[in-house]
Amino acid sequence: MLTDAQVRKIKPLEKKKRYADEKGLYLEVTPSGGRFWRLKYRFNGRESTLTIGSYPEISLAQARRARDEARIQLYNNIDPNALKMQRLQQTDESILFKSLAMEWMADRKAVIKETTYLRDLSVFEKDLFPALGDMPIDQIKGKDVLACAKKIEERGAQEMAKRSIPLTGRIFRFAIRKGLIENDPTPHLHEALKPRKVKHMARLDISEFPPFLERMDRYHGNILVKTALQVMTLTFVRTAELINMEWNEIDFDNHLWRIPAYKMKMALPHIVPLSRQAIELIQALQPLTGNKQFVFYNHSTAKPLSNNALLSAIRTMGYTGKMTGHGFRGLASTTLHEQGYMHDAIEIQLAHTVGNAVSQAYNHAQHLERRTIMMQDWADFIDGLRGKLDPYLSIKS
Repeated sequence: MLTDAQVRKIKPLEKKKRYADEKGLYLEVTPSGGRFWRLKYRFNGRESTLTIGSYPEISLAQARRARDEARIQLYNNIDPNALKMQRLQQTDESILFKSLAMEWMADRKAVIKETTYLRDLSVFEKDLFPALGDMPIDQIKGKDVLACAKKIEERGAQEMAKRSIPLTGRIFRFAIRKGLIENDPTPHLHEALKPRKVKHMARLDISEFPPFLERMDRYHGNILVKTALQVMTLTFVRTAELINMEWNEIDFDNHLWRIPAYKMKMALPHIVPLSRQAIELIQALQPLTGNKQFVFYNHSTAKPLSNNALLSAIRTMGYTGKMTGHGFRGLASTTLHEQGYMHDAIEIQLAHTVGNAVSQAYNHAQHLERRTIMMQDWADFIDGLRGKLDPYLSIKS
């Protein structure tokens, strides 16, 4: 029998795993980070499974109430799955893509910038709703989403075409959390679009990094912003991944940060080995935000830090146009490659695509030990740069 505390601590593994509660109820956890309440039951001699919904949207107590309702239905010779489908058919409009998208947008409106809200709404109304709006979410295929993106691409709006696919994916994942569907068909669809020109982000050379570290360490602004920049230096994750870090994603015992797939650009789960220095920085924030969902929770706005907060700090430090959040990634990649670290280990650490989906999963596990050593070496190297005019010491020396 599960408890709330046990459910909160459950982490995704490399394979799908079920955690039993009682009376047929269990929590199924997928490698991508999905957590689904399901009920196993028998009706007319046949075994069936009822999907109740996803955690944490559906709490343990709510899942148990749904289980008890289903057991009453079974007692009255009613198939819970058949009743669920009947109810869905009676409320057809609620499972249409447009209805779900607008519900998702309404949930976000209070916590995102108005410009972001209006930009996303424009993509939905202009490009997605005409083709997908009146379709039930469970009938939309990957080819339907790709057709919309291709149509946008044909008119020359390449960035908008790229954005439309993950935006559509957010609606599929919203429907998954509501228990309406079980799969998101959008990952990897972007690969069918034309490659865009690479825009190189401003970044420092490693020889310029010691003065930057000194200014960062002496930064007297918001402690959350300062710590975020320091952790970014040690992990070189994307800015959005960093500022949306959650406490329940951190495995302090094994020094790992497990980021679920829905947060990642490539829609694949990502494991970030955390150095001793990174763990110490994160633990230092527990008195400030440990009772919140997000590690970098901004009490003033009641949501995570913004990307602009980090850029503003970099500007205050005197590095306008010379360094960006993305610059940490390029700096680490170049330096680690020049120091002779394995290319695949570096690329996986950057959450870049390496091979096909099968080899990606294999490489992710295969190189974790190498990446753990590399990330501790990198943190020690960064420590060694502090106060040095000539930083180019070998990481491995």
